Amino acid sequence: MSQDEERAQLIGCAIGAAVVSLIAEGTAINRDNIVIELHRQGKVIGDGAGSMISHAAVEIVMRGH
Repeated sequence: MSQDEERAQLIGCAIGAAVVSLIAEGTAINRDNIVIELHRQGKVIGDGAGSMISHAAVEIVMRGH
């Protein structure tokens, strides 16, 4: 598996985790709430790699891809 494929999988997992968290909280699933949750999770993780993945996920969600 290439680094790009691994990165794509991690970004997908981050977005999925954000959606699951929002569902568990009973919060509406929309772009803004997903971005807020990704930012929150990025701060919780706090390390360099996790933060970079969270930031990349935010960029993808903001673009709508």
